[in-house]
Amino acid sequence: MTDNKVDEVLAQLNVARILVAVVEKFGEVSVPVDSFITAVNEDKELQVDYNEENQTFTFKLKSKE
Repeated sequence: MTDNKVDEVLAQLNVARILVAVVEKFGEVSVPVDSFITAVNEDKELQVDYNEENQTFTFKLKSKE
């Protein structure tokens, strides 16, 4: 995938698209209610990495700096 195409895909990412892609990949994801109630994002942010070798995106949480 070209750098322009990767940048285009990254520009279109939003939480809904990420969630739909994850559920399509894994079928379903179960999250306990407590995880929603206690989730805070003041000190965390979503990190998105692109792997050119296998053309995949990796999503993970990282601490805000």
